[in-house]
Amino acid sequence: MKLVFLVYNAAIDEDVVEVLAHLGIEEYTKWPRLTGKGKTSGPHLDSPVWPGVNSALLIATDETKAQSLLEEVRSLKKKLAHEGIKAFLLPLEEIC
Repeated sequence: MKLVFLVYNAAIDEDVVEVLAHLGIEEYTKWPRLTGKGKTSGPHLDSPVWPGVNSALLIATDETKAQSLLEEVRSLKKKLAHEGIKAFLLPLEEIC
């Protein structure tokens, strides 16, 4: 099992949800309003100076779906590079 931590500009939420549906990923935990600063997309601090917010998903899935999701994230990064999206892949030892 793998754990995918996906952080992205909330403005592309619809694109991310479409990717999940396409891959058959229906189970996840979502944080809809996060602030932060990325290397390429700039700050999203929900302030007048730095408007915008990020969202994050935590997805527990099998190796195959995790790799497919990473491929889709790479495609979204190319298509929507200025918006910001990043995936972190971690091993998942146990769910109880």
